[in-house]
Amino acid sequence: MSRRRAVLAITVIVVAAAVVVGVLVWPWVRIYTNAAPPDQFYAPLSPPALSGRSVLAVAHNAGNNAATTAAALRYGAEVIEIDVVRVRGRLAAGRAHGWWWLAERVFRGETLASAWDHAAAAKIVKLDLQQNDRGLLDALISFLRRVPANRPVMVSTRDPGAIEYLRPRVAPAVTLLFSVPFPDAVTRVETDRALSAAIGGISVFQGLVTASLVTWAHQRKLLVIAWTVNDGTRLNQLQRLDIDGITTANLAMMRALAD
Repeated sequence: MSRRRAVLAITVIVVAAAVVVGVLVWPWVRIYTNAAPPDQFYAPLSPPALSGRSVLAVAHNAGNNAATTAAALRYGAEVIEIDVVRVRGRLAAGRAHGWWWLAERVFRGETLASAWDHAAAAKIVKLDLQQNDRGLLDALISFLRRVPANRPVMVSTRDPGAIEYLRPRVAPAVTLLFSVPFPDAVTRVETDRALSAAIGGISVFQGLVTASLVTWAHQRKLLVIAWTVNDGTRLNQLQRLDIDGITTANLAMMRALAD
């Protein structure tokens, strides 16, 4: 083989490999830059949702993208959840990723203000804090002071310190939710009187929701919202526990809860 042909063959192989790698990596790049829409689908419920029970339908992360926000609203979602990060000094709608110094620079998601506008038709907007540094909290306080005071808002965080900082600085109408992803967080909220007094509810991983936890919360007039629930069997179990809200990516569940 001549040298020219060898160089051409190597070039073709390198280009082909680059294309294959690009195809495989591109979906992950879109996720990392927050350009990809959050997961959302339609899967019929089996068994169907129980009737006669009032449960808020929370559209999981739908507020991060205009298209998924619109779809969730069409299917009857009452609460649009928006993940909140701070990107180059501004509040944005998106997930926090590892290597945040890089993710921040390549971020291609919406601003929080834009996501908020897209969710204008929702009964409630739920802001899920992906970061809890003082800069983000101060920016959030300023943002909430600029929006209409009669707009129902929930703010969720797993950081008790963030709740302590926010409570005296946001309007009483803003419902603060303590996010409960692990068993130790259940213990924390049940034993920390200052924390339970500062919040209006808990946002709980669905596998941690029990009858005793719901009873404890309701005795203190706290909402209980379970995440993330996408199938009818678990929905029915949680409905029987008198849960207040269900966070889901399943459009069929949003429609069922809205009926």
